Amino acid sequence: MLPCFLLFWIVLRCADSFSVRVPPGPVVVARGATASFSCEFEPDLNLSNLVINWQRVEDDRVVHSFYYEKDQLDRQSSDYVNRTQLNHDELAKGNASLSIANFGLKDAGKYLCTVSNGKGTGKGELQLVYAAFFSEPRLSIHLKSSDVTVQYEMESYPRPEILWQGSGGQNLTNHQEVSSASDGGLYYLKSSYVSQKSAFNVTFTLINPAAHQELQRHVILSYDENMNSGTSVVALSILCTLLLCSTGLLLWLYCRAKQR
Repeated sequence: MLPCFLLFWIVLRCADSFSVRVPPGPVVVARGATASFSCEFEPDLNLSNLVINWQRVEDDRVVHSFYYEKDQLDRQSSDYVNRTQLNHDELAKGNASLSIANFGLKDAGKYLCTVSNGKGTGKGELQLVYAAFFSEPRLSIHLKSSDVTVQYEMESYPRPEILWQGSGGQNLTNHQEVSSASDGGLYYLKSSYVSQKSAFNVTFTLINPAAHQELQRHVILSYDENMNSGTSVVALSILCTLLLCSTGLLLWLYCRAKQR
């Protein structure tokens, strides 16, 4: 018969060996996507002893609970109602993976996975990071007598990195406006490049490190130096005259046909 102190030591060792494993680094989830993340533990074939509880670290809100061999959602935070799901097929394999549908900015933060079964109890903490892929930048060009402004507008999260470069790679970034993130979890950004020249070649680069997204757009503005304003006016006058003459001829032919 084992001495009491030895039996107690064995029990402590078994308890220490029970661990809960979650992703070690931050998990990036795109806006509107379904977040799915694992929580692994040493399985026990007797699921009647299994208790799983997911909750937010910041304020202890209950995200999802499982015990008595079924989901227990009476204490679930209203923020997660009808949005969470455990993969019940994986529970017997030691995986309490959780899914959160329609992930948004308010869902970002730290989550605690607590698991208890016949083999022990353990906890694991992980962090979810929210990111939104930026929309296709909308281009507009504003012409003035003194300068030309090229402007891009877009939405994303977090605040992206912006770079304007000349044809030689020189940094031309000189103006941008950013509004704070809205309830929808997006930054609205407006960035522009102003040139005193009527012809230029620039590259617009947009980087979203959190979403591992990068986009480049090239803007080339040129004009025909051989065409002066006088030539343009003469050409326009000739074109208008030809259009008027052709229109008058068509009307005259139409009236002649009606008379017949």
